[in-house]
Amino acid sequence: MAQTQASVPLVVLTGREDDVELVNRSLRDGGHPVHCHWVAKIDALAGALDDHAPELLCFFPDSLPAPIREVAKIRQQTARMVPLLVVSKAAEETDIADALLAGAQDLVSHGQTERLRSVAERELRAFRLERALNETLQSASQYKRQLKDFMAGSVDAIAHVQDGIIVDANQAWSELFGYADQDAALGGPLMDAFDAASQAALKGALVACAKRQWSGEPLKVTARDANGGTMPLKLVLGATTYDGDPAIKLSVPREPGERQPEPEELVEQAVHKDPTTGFYHRRRFLEVLTDRLDGKVQGGVRALAFIRPDKFREIEDRVGPISSEDLLVQLAEQLRALAQSTDLYGRFGGQVFTMFLERGNLRDVEAWAQNVVARVAERIFEVNHNTLSITCTVGLAEVGPGTDTMETLIAAAKKTNQAGRESGGNRAVLEQTSDASTRVQRFDEVWVQQIKLALMENRFRLAHLPIAGLGGEQKTMLDTVIRMVDPQGDEVAAADFMPAAIRNRMLRSIDRWVIGATLAFCAKQPVDTVFVKLSSESLIDKTLTEWLAKAVDSSGVAHGKLCFQVSEEDAAQFLTQTKTLAEQLKKQGHQFAIEHFGIGHDSAQDRRLADAEPCDRRGAETPRARLHRGCEQARDRDDCRARRGREHDGRAVPARRRLRAGPLPARARGRARREHGSALADRSLAGADYSALSRSTVRQPRGNAIPRRPRAPA
Repeated sequence: MAQTQASVPLVVLTGREDDVELVNRSLRDGGHPVHCHWVAKIDALAGALDDHAPELLCFFPDSLPAPIREVAKIRQQTARMVPLLVVSKAAEETDIADALLAGAQDLVSHGQTERLRSVAERELRAFRLERALNETLQSASQYKRQLKDFMAGSVDAIAHVQDGIIVDANQAWSELFGYADQDAALGGPLMDAFDAASQAALKGALVACAKRQWSGEPLKVTARDANGGTMPLKLVLGATTYDGDPAIKLSVPREPGERQPEPEELVEQAVHKDPTTGFYHRRRFLEVLTDRLDGKVQGGVRALAFIRPDKFREIEDRVGPISSEDLLVQLAEQLRALAQSTDLYGRFGGQVFTMFLERGNLRDVEAWAQNVVARVAERIFEVNHNTLSITCTVGLAEVGPGTDTMETLIAAAKKTNQAGRESGGNRAVLEQTSDASTRVQRFDEVWVQQIKLALMENRFRLAHLPIAGLGGEQKTMLDTVIRMVDPQGDEVAAADFMPAAIRNRMLRSIDRWVIGATLAFCAKQPVDTVFVKLSSESLIDKTLTEWLAKAVDSSGVAHGKLCFQVSEEDAAQFLTQTKTLAEQLKKQGHQFAIEHFGIGHDSAQDRRLADAEPCDRRGAETPRARLHRGCEQARDRDDCRARRGREHDGRAVPARRRLRAGPLPARARGRARREHGSALADRSLAGADYSALSRSTVRQPRGNAIPRRPRAPA
């Protein structure tokens, strides 16, 4: 009778039962008898991992909103070997990279069931292989401990001598001198077992030991084995008795053999290190680096070095890809020779090496980096019968309050390395963060407390600035400016507290307060459009639209009055999230716009962002688009008149008559001033750059004062 295959335990962390069925169906179609355990709350995950001992953990963040890093942390603390597979609607390259950095093994999308099954099979196979390997390592460690115990209990090579004759010898002595039988070494003269050059010293030592005058120091002699060969020995002599008669005990201590690596070290070398350089692979380096950063600091400073050879592409074109890899191996040998035992080094990818350093102070870190740069520049590298010299750039980032996570530390080190390469390379650049970051941290502690109290006590205020259109539309469009009122009743400008809020990830709460206050304002005032800027935290917040729908329904404000805007920089960085948010806002009837759209240096990026900026629900242009079109039409008319003037008289237009390049032409400003009775100016609020936009504000606030609300147009 065929043996029934045991079921494979899985844990599925999701808020919907359909997701559990998706995983179950996908793996069972592939021939895996899985048994899925549904966990609907993240608080119950640790208990489920302990109770069910799963071989795979599947997480659906769309139905159970929670950071992937938090799930990975629970997995790491409870069952660190279990692979984490994230299943989401969005599975772009950036999403996969974010999931890997957060601690997941991979990220797949709902619709790709074939890929889901393939990835799950791969992770199950890797989990079982690692589990079997660990069991083998445990057995090997146990056998090695038993061997060590046996060797520790074994005796040295020992012989007893009376009147120059060997009267007793153990098996180790017989084997040392090459005798097949233990008794073959007995009864013979001791001197016959040693070289003639050593016999005089041995006789003197025997006499001194018999008189109990021997110091006990090992005697270096040359012995002869049974086959006539010679071998150097260290004899330890001591006076003793044998069968009641005086005797001399000779012993040859076992020489400590070369240290054999532990099984764990062999696996670390074979699995987690680059075979060519001996450096950690990128993934393993990030894991160990995270553990180092989470550990306690004994003292001194810690820094990450981002090392990259200069002009490596030119070198690769010159010597070829294979020889260039040999060059990187030699560079890694040079770096390893300059590293200390506590340093952590890895191959971060391609030609980039990273080293985590622990030194006494920053001067030591900088001195080490400068020494690396000098040694690499001095060395002559030989690859494929060619000799060449190279230089490298070392970017250093100190672990501090602003760089205490893996992502921020690597980003800072990479940034300093890039700055050094742009300055010509062959140098070490240090990003010193101790003093500045300490001051920033102290300021942030004050501001964070003030911001939290202001949110709880509702001490934020909004000012609404009118926006004048250029197309003659009689619509009330307002911009929002946020202020905070301190406990003394004084107003604080956003430029003062926003940097601290950004560094401490508090913009999500502030954005929601602004949206709620704007909805309350729209419910009381007759306005057509109010612009609300969203931060990058809200841009990637998957729960924003659900919360917004409930907030709009409870406020009673008609859909379409709010126009949400994000900066072009944030939209380019989170392109997938921007498109998703724009589509969701459009479905709810809101408007969406991109700040500074179309003026970036990357035209291809602008085209991608253009697909993400929808029209309003009626299919017409948004107010921002109409304003932008008005500016462009005014500028085009002035340019045409200037060209006709040049063609008419054949002369160039004087400088005083040329139009100044800017976001809003002078003639357009004049027409808008006549039509709307307000002076238009580029806005600059809350420390952000809003120039060259397709709209302008009435005036800019000065200092910490909230600008007065202008009178509504007749």
